[in-house]
Amino acid sequence: MVFIAVLFLVPWRAGAAEHGFGPPPLVPAADVGKLVESVSVETFGVVKPAFVYRFLALHRGERLSQDAVAHDYSNLAHLGPYNARLEVHPGSAQNLVRLRWIVMSKWLKPTEHPFYGDAPLSAPIQGVGWILTSPQVDRNGGNFSSYTQLSRRANLARLLFTQPLEVDPVKGNASSLVVDTFGGRGVFRASEPLAINVYSWNAGEEALYLHQSTNGTQFEGGIRVLHSSNELSSNLVAPSLYPTNVSWAKTTQLAVGVSHACVRGPSYWYPPFCDGQFRFSISDGIGALGATDEYQVYSADVAHYTAIGSSTLALHATMARSGGVIPDSFLTCAVVRAYPKPFCGTDAEGGTVEFRINDTKSPPLEFVVFTEDAAGRVRQAVSPNILPYFTWHPDSGVGVIFFRFMRIDLAFGQAGSRLTFELKGETY
Repeated sequence: MVFIAVLFLVPWRAGAAEHGFGPPPLVPAADVGKLVESVSVETFGVVKPAFVYRFLALHRGERLSQDAVAHDYSNLAHLGPYNARLEVHPGSAQNLVRLRWIVMSKWLKPTEHPFYGDAPLSAPIQGVGWILTSPQVDRNGGNFSSYTQLSRRANLARLLFTQPLEVDPVKGNASSLVVDTFGGRGVFRASEPLAINVYSWNAGEEALYLHQSTNGTQFEGGIRVLHSSNELSSNLVAPSLYPTNVSWAKTTQLAVGVSHACVRGPSYWYPPFCDGQFRFSISDGIGALGATDEYQVYSADVAHYTAIGSSTLALHATMARSGGVIPDSFLTCAVVRAYPKPFCGTDAEGGTVEFRINDTKSPPLEFVVFTEDAAGRVRQAVSPNILPYFTWHPDSGVGVIFFRFMRIDLAFGQAGSRLTFELKGETY
C-alpha cells in the first residue's frame, strides 16, 4: 500500500507529445491565421461523416491555427478512436482555406494490452486478442462490437452495444453507455492436497456509464449480474469464501472506477510520451436479485516511468483487497513471470521493478532486466493447506524485445526458471 501511494504521489506530467498516437497534422505556415471556409469529412470503415463532425471544434468562419488542428486531432484519436489525417486546400479567396479530414475506423483491431489503452473495452487480465466492431446502427454512433482476450491464465469474450451519449469537442471529453454480455474462463493452481488446475467459469451481463477525456483519464460506473462456478473444489476453506464447485454463485455488483492510461501505444511507454498510468476501482456485491453472497473488492494498479538517460526505469504495483464472502471462483490474483499460475486468494499484492535499456532510441532489439514479487492470502483461513497471511514469491530475470513488438523473458524464481513470450505491453 505504501509502494502504491508513493507511485501515485510522484508528479504526473502530460506533454504535447501525448496528443495522438502520432504527431498531429502540420498546418502550412502560409495558411496559419486564415479563415476556414468549409470543413468536410471523408470516412472509411465503420464510422459515418455525420458522427465524426461531433468531435471537431474548428468550424467554418474560425481562424486556422496549429493548436486548433492538434486539438481536433486529439479528439479524433482518443475519443473516437480513429485514424485521421488532414488536407488543407486553398479557398475561394486568398485569405480562405478549406479543411478536409480523412478518417478511418477499422472494423478489426488488436488489443495489445487489456488493462490500459483499450478503453472502454478494458478487462483486468493479461493477454492478446481483438475488437471486432460493426458499422454504426444509428445516426448517434451506436454500434455492436465483440471483444476477446486470450492468455495463458484466463480467457474472456464479450458482446457489447455502445451508445455514445455526449461529445464535447471543446473540452475534449465524451460519455457513452455500454451494455454487454460476457463469459470467461480462469484458472487457479491448487497445490494442496494435490497440485492440480482448478478451472472457473464466469458469465453475466452489465451496463456501464463511461466518461472519457483526451488525456487518457476515464471515469466509469455501472451494475452487473455475475454467475460463477468452479469445475473442481479449490480446497480453500474459510468463512470468507463461498464454495462454487457444487452450485453456481450469483452476485449483483455495483462498480465504480477511475483510470488514467497512456495515450500512446505500449511501444511509447516512457517519458515524454508517458510518465505513468493507474486504475482504481471498487466493486460491491450488494446481495440483491437472488444473490448467494455479499462482498466488496478494492483494487489499485499503478505504473510509473522515469527516464534515466536513454533508458527507462519502470515501477509497477498492484493490490486487491476484499471484504465479506467472495465466491472461490472469483478470487483476486497476482502474477510473476517465473511461475506458470497466479497466486490467488481473497487478497493479493504484487510489485515489479524493471530497467529497459536504451528503449528511447528505438533499436531493433531492446534488453530489459527486472525483479518482481507477488503474494496472495485467504482471510480467516481455517484449513492447514492455506494461509491467512501473505506468502511472497520473488523472481528476477532478463528480457529481449524484438522490433518493439514481441517480447521474450527468462525469469528465475524459487521453483526454477521459466521462459515466457508475449506482446510488448502485455504485462504493464
